[in-house]
Parts: sequence; structure tokens; C-alpha cells
Amino acid sequence: MRTRLVFSLKTKFVLTAAVIVAISSFTVGRWFLHVEERNLSGKLESDGKLLLTSMKVPIINAIINEELGSHEARDFLDNLLEEIVENREYKTVYAFITDQHGKVIAHNRPMEYGKVYNDPFTLAALSDNKYRSMKVHGEGDGNSVLHMAMPLNIHGKSWGALRVGFSLAPLESMLDSMKRTIWSFSALIFLTGTTIFYIIGLTMTRPLRQLSIAMADVTHETLDASLPGQRRDEIGLLQRSFSAMIDRLKQSEAERQRAVLSMVQNEKLALTGKLVAGVAHEVNNPLAAISSCLYNLGLSASEKMQADIDTLKQGFFRIQNIVKQLSDFSHAGNLALQPVRSDLFFHEAASFGGMALKKHSLSLKAADMCVPPVAILMDKGKLHQVVLDILINAADASPPQGTIEFSTFLCGDHYCFSVKDEGEGVPDEAREKIFEIFYTTKPSGKGSGIGLAICKTIVDMHHGAILLDSRRGETVFTVMIPINGEGHNEQD
Repeated sequence: MRTRLVFSLKTKFVLTAAVIVAISSFTVGRWFLHVEERNLSGKLESDGKLLLTSMKVPIINAIINEELGSHEARDFLDNLLEEIVENREYKTVYAFITDQHGKVIAHNRPMEYGKVYNDPFTLAALSDNKYRSMKVHGEGDGNSVLHMAMPLNIHGKSWGALRVGFSLAPLESMLDSMKRTIWSFSALIFLTGTTIFYIIGLTMTRPLRQLSIAMADVTHETLDASLPGQRRDEIGLLQRSFSAMIDRLKQSEAERQRAVLSMVQNEKLALTGKLVAGVAHEVNNPLAAISSCLYNLGLSASEKMQADIDTLKQGFFRIQNIVKQLSDFSHAGNLALQPVRSDLFFHEAASFGGMALKKHSLSLKAADMCVPPVAILMDKGKLHQVVLDILINAADASPPQGTIEFSTFLCGDHYCFSVKDEGEGVPDEAREKIFEIFYTTKPSGKGSGIGLAICKTIVDMHHGAILLDSRRGETVFTVMIPINGEGHNEQD
């Protein structure tokens, strides 16, 4: 079941990136707007001061001429104010000239002539003889005005002041237009940046989502995941970690299944052992009576009956051998472990094998490749029985005049012995069942299906393994026994 994420990694990444882009773009826009506003205001005030400074000397000269009785001086002052007001570069709200007492001696609006200005701004300009400016927002018709005052003084004598008011409406209109442009551009940057980061987030999280889907598709039955292509970043590291985890789970599951199969097999063997032990015990008593009867019949039988008695004896010996195998199988789990030198085990096993194969027209080729000899913790008698059973099976499967190879060697921390024959091989369908009790590939009456089951039980009790490699003309049984007896207690 896949869980729907409310705040996925992609969502968190995009939201965080969007907040950062929004803060960055609008902060930069606000800073740029502030800088532009400062620059435009500074330029307006600088140009206004320059204008007032350029008018200072002509105005003072006109005032002096007027005091000297020149009738053209007043017209000249009105012309100067008209020139200021009609300046197309700036929108002038007012322009007037006062004497040293704040009385208007020239104004762009004639009705203001003779008015006395005693406001703090004018009085300050007249008293300290310094240029000053002041911004007033929402004045008069609602527009902001930049008030400027230039003292008219020369050689320490004050002749009044020149006051000019410039409307800030064009500047504010320009700033409003610039503000809209900047905010629009900031919004565009925000949208573009958010889209880019969304695509990046989608690209970055797509492998994670694919990995998540692959992980969700893993089931207990298959333990198999179809992962996307390997990457060389942290996601690739996560993919490799997940693959390693799947491999460990597969290994654990395989070990669990082997353990379950081993437990089932051990239970089957234990149950079968109890069954065959009871059967062997019950069969031994009538076998003893049959043996006695056959012996007595053989003493008094005619030559004609002797052939039938010999047939009965062969059947009796076969039954007796099967009962002995059943008895051995029921006691296969009782091991007498002790350290045994590998060379001693080899020579004894090869000697017993040679004697067991004398009735077959075969040759035994034995080779001990475990040099130097090592000590192995084993039940020597039981493993000799394993060697003999495998050799006898190899002899039954070998063609006449064939060769059977018996060899021992070391493989890592295991002592191994193998038996190779030149028979027809084990059919594929029989390989998984060949170690099951009562299963045999021999013709009816030739095999009991107990020998290899006993071998498998003995090898398992040694915590070893028995391997089969078979093809036409070459079949190899290999037994692997831990050298140090790993997995055993002192007495298994």
C-alpha cells in the first residue's frame, strides 16, 4: 500500500525555494527602487540648488538697482521669476523673492505681492544665510512639494531670500511607474525561479519516487526489485544500499528455507528412523527362524530341492541385508567424534573400497592429494561407511572394465573426498530425490534406496555437504567435511 505524502520532499524543496526567491527578488526590487528614488530626489534638489544659485547674483543686482531708483529692476525680477516658473524641466508650484524682513517684493502670483512670510522655513533661511530645502507631502492640491530657499546675501549683507517650490508629482509618477515595473519584474523572476526550482525538484525526486515504487513492489515471495539505472550521487548510494539489503534478505530467506527443509528432513528422518528400527526389530525374529529352517532343510533336501533352497537363501540374505541397512539408518545420528589424520582415513577407506570392489570387473584408482596430512574431527567408521556406499553405487553404475577414481583433497577449511565413475549418469529428474530414503534409480530388486539416504544423514550430522555432478560418462560424488568440526559439541 503506497502512502500519499502531504508534504513530500519535492513540495518542501519547491516551497523553500519559492520563499527564498520571493524574499530575494522583492528585497532586491525594493532596494533598487529606494536607490532610484534617492538618485532622482537628489538630482532634482541638486538641479534646483544650481538654478537658485545661478539666479542669486542677478536678483541681488536687480534689488540694488531698484533701491537706487531704477524702474526696470522690478520688471527684471518678475522676468526672472517667470523664467523659473516656465522652466519645462521642472513643474514649479511657486517662486517669489522676499526682502530681509520676509516681505514679498516679487512673486509669480501678483496678488501675493507685499505678503510677509514669517514661517520657520523662511525665517531660518534669512537668519543663518544658508541654502536649505524641505519636502512636504500632500500639500495644497494633494501633491508633494520640494521647498527651496536661497539667502540673498553678499559681503555679509542680507538682501532677502529667493524661495521656489517644485512639485514632486512628476517624480512620484515616475517612481510609481518604476515601482510597477520593478514589482512586475520581481513577480516574473519569482514565477520563473519557482518554475525552474519545481522542475529541478521534480528531476531530483523522480529517482527517489522510482526507487520508492521499486521498494514497494518487493514482495516476500520474490524478494526481487527492478531498480532504475545506477547513479553516482547520494541516490545511487541509496540504490546500492537497497540492493545490498535485498541481497541480504535473499540470503537470509535462502538460509531460512534451508533451515526449514533441514528441520523437516530431520523430522522425517527421525520418524523414519523410529519406524525402521521397529520394523528391523520385528523382522529379525522371524528371520532367525527362517534361517534355522533353511539350514535344517538344506541338510535333508534332495538334489532337486537344493536349487529351490538356494533361491530361498538368496532372498533371505537380501532381506537380511535390507534389515541391516534399516538398522544402520536408524542409528546414523549417533556419532563418535574424534581427531583422525587424513592420510590414515584415506588408506583405510581405499583398502576397504578395494576389497568391496573385488567381485566387480573394475579397477580402483586412489589418490591422496591432502599433503601435508591434517587432523579432522570425524566419526571415522561412519565416514568409511559413506565411502563404501558411494563406491558400491559407482561400481553398480560403471560399465565392465571401467575405472573408478577415489581421491581426497582440501578445499578451504573443508576436507573433501570424491568418487568418480564412468556410468550413464544420474537423470535430471532424479537429482533432487536421489538422497531421499527408499528412492532408487536401480532396477526393481537391485537397490533398496537406503544407502545414499544413510550417507546424506551421516554427512549432515558432520555439518558437511554432499555434492553431485553428473553427466553421461562421468558422475562425481563429492563429500565436504569441516576440518575443525565447526558446529559440533563435544559429542553430537
